[in-house]
Amino acid sequence: MKNFKILSVLLVVILVFGNKIFAQNDLFGTYYYQDSIAVPLADVNVELYDLNDLLIATTVTNSDGEYTFTGIPSGEFYISSSTSITSGGVDLYDAWLVFFYIRGWIDFNEMEFEVADVNDNGHVNNQDFVAILINYLVGGQPFVGGEWEFEDMYVDFTSRDRTDTIDLWGSSHGDVEGIWEPSGRDIDLLRSSYYESWKQEETSKLVVASDYNGYVNGFNLNLAYATDEISIVNISGPDGNFGYSVDEESGVIKVAWINESQGTSEIDGDQLFIIEVEGLTEESSAEKVLFLLPGGMIIDSENNKLDDTEIKLPLLASKQTTDLVEVTAYPNPVVNKLNFNIQLNKQSYASLSVYDLSGKLVNFIEYIALHEGEQVVSFNAEDLLPGNYIYSFDLKGENVMNIKGRFVKSN
Repeated sequence: MKNFKILSVLLVVILVFGNKIFAQNDLFGTYYYQDSIAVPLADVNVELYDLNDLLIATTVTNSDGEYTFTGIPSGEFYISSSTSITSGGVDLYDAWLVFFYIRGWIDFNEMEFEVADVNDNGHVNNQDFVAILINYLVGGQPFVGGEWEFEDMYVDFTSRDRTDTIDLWGSSHGDVEGIWEPSGRDIDLLRSSYYESWKQEETSKLVVASDYNGYVNGFNLNLAYATDEISIVNISGPDGNFGYSVDEESGVIKVAWINESQGTSEIDGDQLFIIEVEGLTEESSAEKVLFLLPGGMIIDSENNKLDDTEIKLPLLASKQTTDLVEVTAYPNPVVNKLNFNIQLNKQSYASLSVYDLSGKLVNFIEYIALHEGEQVVSFNAEDLLPGNYIYSFDLKGENVMNIKGRFVKSN
């Protein structure tokens, strides 16, 4: 009888401790972009490790950002994550926020700090600021810390319920502001127009400006240039904080500048920087050698992003008169028919493109014959959804000119 009692006690002990050792636990959760429930993260590789770095289980988040682990033994674990999806959302404003943090003008929460630490050294300092502004935006270099930053999580199933839910965040490295979208959509805040500029004998200095006549605290622009027409000699900006890169093979120019002085900026928006070029010929009466690419931004003296700002690029001309072109769109807002009143001083032809604010082409008219003088070209806007649109009117022929504008479609 005594032996039976001892055996019973041993069985109870084994069952109690055995249940703890061999208990099966479940773990569920969702990955969100910077804790925003509106932006779940799909295709995140989620790995569960024990404290000896032994991989216990792995899974991938579904289209709703959800992950599931089942049958986990009791014990202590940690979650590590990665993804191969395209990162993004990093722009001039993120560099500006890091600059403010370094100066002590703003604070970061834990997540913002991790995202701003693009070289993953545990500090946010001038190295991270330069890495975003110059290395990434201008030089196109990847971050030392990789494209993504994910929240790591310690999990202790010896003290947790057998079924638990843990939501986690992920973010593109450098996207401190948190504007990345899964679609990769980039709404370009800037549009372009051309002004007449004279060619010079040896090298020509091309002024890149904007239609904003106040002071600016920062800008970055991406331009394409005609590599078969010109070569870049030099690019000069407001001060020593200006950075640029030129890719001669692709013909892409990237520039960036932030006001790093303690005082108020005295840089006017009507002259951002100067590109000195050579190789221009006198054969044609006008040349379009610079083109605005997406991804630019201008920050005003109050540290606001400037919306609906126009970048002015030079239309180079020899010492003769270029085409006079005037385009006016009306009515605006429009319900059914949008009219373009066009006036020019010689016969030509044009194409018309209409885009929504996501950059999607919603209508295109390939060939529009134009005569000398004043005329009206109409566009049927009846099938467009209500909202804001951009039109791009490309004049072709002997001289080339691009005129952009916006209109609103009403019900």
